[in-house]
Amino acid sequence: MNKIVEYATAPAQPLLRTKIAPVAINPELLVPRETMIERLDAACQGPLTLVCAPAGYGKSVLLEQYRAHLLAADLQVAWLACDETDTDPLRVLDYLSAAIESCYPQFDYSLHIPVGVDEAAVEQAIDEFARALGKLPADLYLLIDDMHRIAVPGVNVLSQRLISQLPAHVHLIGSARSGALIEGLAPELQAQTFMLSSADLRFTAAQTANYLQEIKQLQLSREELAVLHGRSEGWVTALQLLALALGTVADRTLYMQQLTGSERNIADYLQADVLADLPDVVIRFLQQTAVLDEFNAELCDALSGRDDSAQMLAFLQRNQLFVKPLEEADGWLRYHGLFADFNRTGIPSSGELATLQRSAAQWCLDKGHFAKAIKYLLRAGDFARGAELLELHGGSLVSSNEVYSVLKVLKQLPSEVILEHAVFQIFYAWQLALEQRYAEAEALIEDVSLRLPHGQSGALHYGLAELMVAAQVLKALILLYQDKLESCLKVARHWLRLVSENQPVFSASLLCIQAAAYTLLGEVDEGVKSIARARQYLSQSANTYLLVVTSLIEALVCKEAGDLLHGSQVADETRARVKKVYGMDSRVVEPLTLVSADLLYERNEHAQIIDKLPDAITWRDVATPVELISRGKLVMARAYFYAGDTDKGLAVLDDWLDGLHAPGYERVFALGMSCRVQFLLWLRRPNEAERTSLQLQRHMAGIPDGRFSEAQTARVLTEARLALAERRADKAQAVLETCLGKHLAEHQRERRLHISLLLAVAHWRKGHTEKAFELFGVSLEKAWDCGYRRMFLDDANWLYPLMDAWLAADPGRKERWLSVAEQWREQCKVLKLDPDSAEDNQDVSRREREILRFVAAGLSNRDIAQAVHLSEATIKWHLHNLFTKLSVRSRTQAVLKGKSLGLLSEA
Repeated sequence: MNKIVEYATAPAQPLLRTKIAPVAINPELLVPRETMIERLDAACQGPLTLVCAPAGYGKSVLLEQYRAHLLAADLQVAWLACDETDTDPLRVLDYLSAAIESCYPQFDYSLHIPVGVDEAAVEQAIDEFARALGKLPADLYLLIDDMHRIAVPGVNVLSQRLISQLPAHVHLIGSARSGALIEGLAPELQAQTFMLSSADLRFTAAQTANYLQEIKQLQLSREELAVLHGRSEGWVTALQLLALALGTVADRTLYMQQLTGSERNIADYLQADVLADLPDVVIRFLQQTAVLDEFNAELCDALSGRDDSAQMLAFLQRNQLFVKPLEEADGWLRYHGLFADFNRTGIPSSGELATLQRSAAQWCLDKGHFAKAIKYLLRAGDFARGAELLELHGGSLVSSNEVYSVLKVLKQLPSEVILEHAVFQIFYAWQLALEQRYAEAEALIEDVSLRLPHGQSGALHYGLAELMVAAQVLKALILLYQDKLESCLKVARHWLRLVSENQPVFSASLLCIQAAAYTLLGEVDEGVKSIARARQYLSQSANTYLLVVTSLIEALVCKEAGDLLHGSQVADETRARVKKVYGMDSRVVEPLTLVSADLLYERNEHAQIIDKLPDAITWRDVATPVELISRGKLVMARAYFYAGDTDKGLAVLDDWLDGLHAPGYERVFALGMSCRVQFLLWLRRPNEAERTSLQLQRHMAGIPDGRFSEAQTARVLTEARLALAERRADKAQAVLETCLGKHLAEHQRERRLHISLLLAVAHWRKGHTEKAFELFGVSLEKAWDCGYRRMFLDDANWLYPLMDAWLAADPGRKERWLSVAEQWREQCKVLKLDPDSAEDNQDVSRREREILRFVAAGLSNRDIAQAVHLSEATIKWHLHNLFTKLSVRSRTQAVLKGKSLGLLSEA
């Protein structure tokens, strides 16, 4: 006999129309979610699509946006918003029926069942409803919002019965805070079900900026946007509440510094909408485990004194209570930062908080999680024990890349605590270096180096002695980053003599830094020797972190030597190993991303990595040199510019250059300014290009000859391009030939190829066709075989006319090179330069030079027209073109500019 279930069915009670007819939201007040809409479109062929996320992630808004999208496509949409009053399954079916009738008035579902029916009768009603759906003449999109609010006993079983019978032309899209509905489906239905989670719904950084700046009209800096996005983790409701608060706070900077989950608006929301209905035992568990950055069931058992934490964590995940699994860490989870902050405020006393943190530290220490143990001890205020562990295990934390989580906590300690413990000073210097506060870091290392030998103990602990060597490695790095290359080499050589043979990690570290300094000084052969020695030491110690640094330098040397393929192979193999050892989110991956981007750009294969560059530049490792960051910035700027987004490319470049005026950035500033001149010449802005070139010359004047040879080469290429733009091929030839004579070493192949290609253009401009064609052909073959592609495309405004003439002189070359020429031609078109008149666009024509000479002689337009047998109107047209090319407004200015460019004799 079936069990009798009492339902409060009241057929005479009117239906609330607001539950089936939502009020439309102004789309201008919403962040566009095109990607989510596209994914919902693609998923709707299955029996169920579920948008499943915690409270406040925008589930309902997304469903309303999708409803508007479907209606705009003239599709039939039925809507039902569920709430806690939905306690009767037959009543829910009535609502669904009414919603469907708004689309299909002929929808025929009626089944009168009295109060006090059994489950079989309810199942009969569901079956009848499904049969009625099958009779619909066309597709129906059934959107059910807040399905978790339906308070019917066994609702999931009943819902699953309906889902299993849905006809193919009915598409059910629902939202819920729990995925329990899916878990009960038959395996074949589960396989066909699509779910969007909180990871999909959270705002990206760009969407956060759009919401706060465009919709909420808040004037926020990039740094402020980064803070708000980082703390909210893309949680939509948090951003809404923070936007409200930001409109009223007096000190925005202080507000952001103190922003936690205890912020009044966020705390009120979490208490009322998330935690209010949870059992006390769950609340207590959340409070105890909120002290943990990440956790597993065993650690939670240790803290809470329970033995069922695995079941509790499963409950939290099932109910979407702001807990998420860690990638590549099986069984480990973490809370949303603001959610954890709020739950920690519920811990009764600071004493209990410290006790929980010490318990966490002891468990982590027992399990060998030293970085975690140190963090919890420092937070608990047990600084002596934390310093002791840091002395013992600090070296391994550095080499295993676990140091950054400790640095984050160390940064929050009072200054007097840091000064009390030498090991804290050493690691705080590391943090300062990460923040590029190099002078402070260097001073702190010097201070602790003087203090340690005279400490009370009289002798250094072995672990602390290792850290002293690590501090000197850091000092050498800091000197390297400030381009104090000779001082860097001095420190590296000195400590290489002192480090014992049983410390291969530190020897390899110093050799890596030494190799980088040699390479930047242009002594690449010495750099290669240092790399080889470093690899010998690394063979004695399987240290992935140092392998990264070694590979970075080796890949950069490969690029300089023109071996792009081997350089890319080194970078790619190392990236794969790093991801396997440290995971996808490790900072160590980022410098390799920058190296790969630089190499891939030259091969014109950078599209696959360009989206990763912003993170690689900001989320960097302390071993990421400014040189590498600069290369990443240049790749971004060039990629945008040559793809046709010239304004964005120039803006990215200028924004970067604005931050490079301080000492220590001479080399990268020169490279950036050279790139800027190249951009401006493409944009036909010769006057601005000339001013930038003069700035570059003044900048380089303060750098001794022979120093920063790459920057010196960039300056020469800049002068040559500007000379070619001014029709001064003789000047371009002179500076290029002088520079070429200084770059004969094997490792300078890339520079030689750049110089030779522009030199061929200069020869051709001067009429030395045979010499130009020979040099161009040889350089083209060598560069192409080395894998270079952007070298040609970025200078296509100069190289395409020469390539065109070179192919015309020997049609047999077209079989191999015509398609390449077409790529260069297309690059010109992308930047709105007519490739068939590139020379005219760049140069003053012979006719214009002739007219300019007459203008300089004082002839009127009429006199010039008579002298050259043209109409006066034609002369005016030529003068207009000439004034545009020279960027002048009067005849007098044209004469003066013509003299300065060598178009007129100074006599």
